[in-house]
Amino acid sequence: MRKLPSTSPCTVHRALCTHSENDSLSLIVISCESVFDGEAIALNRLFERGMSRLHLRKPQASEKELHTLLSQIDERFHGRIVLHDRFSLLDTFRLKGVHLNRRNPVCPEQKGLSVSRSCHSLEELKTAGEYDCVFLSPVFDSISKAGYTHAFSREALQSAKAAGWINRKVIALGGISPETLPLAAAYGFGGVAVLGALWGDFPKDRDIEALIRRFDRLRAGQMSGLLFITHQTERYSYLQSVEIALEGGCRRIQLRMKDATPGEVEKTGLRAGDLCGKYGAELYIDDHVEVCKNIRATGVHLGKTDMPPREARQLLGDGFLIGGTANTFEDIQRLNSEGVDYIGLGPFRFTATKKNLSPVIGLSGYRRIMEQCKERRINLPVFAIGGITANDIPDILSAGVSGIALSSSILQAQNPVEETGRIIAIVRKNRTVDKTIENKTDNK
Repeated sequence: MRKLPSTSPCTVHRALCTHSENDSLSLIVISCESVFDGEAIALNRLFERGMSRLHLRKPQASEKELHTLLSQIDERFHGRIVLHDRFSLLDTFRLKGVHLNRRNPVCPEQKGLSVSRSCHSLEELKTAGEYDCVFLSPVFDSISKAGYTHAFSREALQSAKAAGWINRKVIALGGISPETLPLAAAYGFGGVAVLGALWGDFPKDRDIEALIRRFDRLRAGQMSGLLFITHQTERYSYLQSVEIALEGGCRRIQLRMKDATPGEVEKTGLRAGDLCGKYGAELYIDDHVEVCKNIRATGVHLGKTDMPPREARQLLGDGFLIGGTANTFEDIQRLNSEGVDYIGLGPFRFTATKKNLSPVIGLSGYRRIMEQCKERRINLPVFAIGGITANDIPDILSAGVSGIALSSSILQAQNPVEETGRIIAIVRKNRTVDKTIENKTDNK
């Protein structure tokens, strides 16, 4: 083992936090600081629920205590765990990587590890490229540490984004909650690390179901950016369209096969799921709740004539996200009351890819509906959909939606992979900061 210089990275394979040019805001969970009885049960539930990355930070725990905890975590999930302490455990468990800090500034020589570190100033971000990712904190007022307030003004964060210091390798830490997730995306962070908003009073209250509900809110809250809707054309099959979007950097795919049988959707869904797994992407199945459950997709999207969300939740149980289609604010109110996790709001304009089109909303309609959502405190992620082109994106995002759902404008491009990347860049550049939320976070 050798000490890691502050300006020189460890020469190991970069895998965990390396972000390709994609538009997915990653969600990293930081463990409770103390070891507690039943912790492995809670962590296994979170992993099963969709937790993709756990940073195990327990500075006071002995090597024996951490060994016992890791032994109790299903080995299927060991590849998602990063150690902050007791790096010698890497000799026993096949973990993902290490996080360097003042306590442990030495990088193991073991190959195949990912390496991350913490930063507490914007200047330190200049060396972010030397690591898989870096944590910047505190970005917002801490939830878990009383009196630990944000260290950066909104102007400083916006300037750091413009300068390229805040990028896909930089993870926001401190005060991360469902309310501040959109801000983290707007400031250009590649992901967020959450602690207080997830754990809350756990493990004191031992309420695992409440813990899971908090995780669901965070997971749904991170939804933003580009959602690709599959479409079969003369040039591309459904699966080819999935691969195009993934290669272009999209990490949220909705498999829509309107005229296919459930068996055909399931067969294609399994293959699409394998593709999404290779890219670390989410897969949503349009309409078919049973298919979503059978192939363990991320979630299901339900149109107005599909199964009601409450019924879908009863069939799916926990562990799946549910989206719903809306054309009016009244639709959003109803879907919110029925417990959906996100909204597809449209159409923006006429589109030939969808039959039985609802009335066109237009830009003024999006602005009006999003203002109504703010007034009624409905904070669901909203994706604009329907006939949207790259040139429309800046204005639509300025209306307050979370993201854009596209199909034809990508697949009809001369180079669809490059067009996907171009659209993602436009979305990143034009994400707007909701002043209502920003004022609540008090980043002044």
